[in-house]
Amino acid sequence: MMEQVAENKLIQDECDLKCKQYLISLFDEPTAEYFLSPSYCLKEIPPWFSQLKDDMQDDMSAVALWDALRQRTTQILQESNTEPSMVVTNEIARRVTDWKTLIKKDHLMRLAGVKYMFHCAQHNQAFSALLLQHNPLFDYEINNGLK
Repeated sequence: MMEQVAENKLIQDECDLKCKQYLISLFDEPTAEYFLSPSYCLKEIPPWFSQLKDDMQDDMSAVALWDALRQRTTQILQESNTEPSMVVTNEIARRVTDWKTLIKKDHLMRLAGVKYMFHCAQHNQAFSALLLQHNPLFDYEINNGLK
């Protein structure tokens, strides 16, 4: 039990580290710390976030904030990514095709399994009917003198 808790803690720590590294790669370290910090102590608010809040003075709802953050993230991603190369585009198309093929195969395998279960059920039903026809059920009332 203690081994599992320790292992879960290691996995959680590794996940936290990867998330932190990813946020640092997208933003800078103070911004990543701002989003990751669970404490309520005052931290330096990133200037872009302060500007974002100032621009949204009257429309400061969760939906509006979420949309503004999504637009900022999209802008950062567009600036960091150039036009995708044909190799990347072809790789994405191949993966989508592979995924669709796997889904189709999985569906066909499930159908085959359902057909097999149906035929097994029919076979078992026929076998039960044959057994009951040649070996009628024991009548408890006749043997106990109730009839």
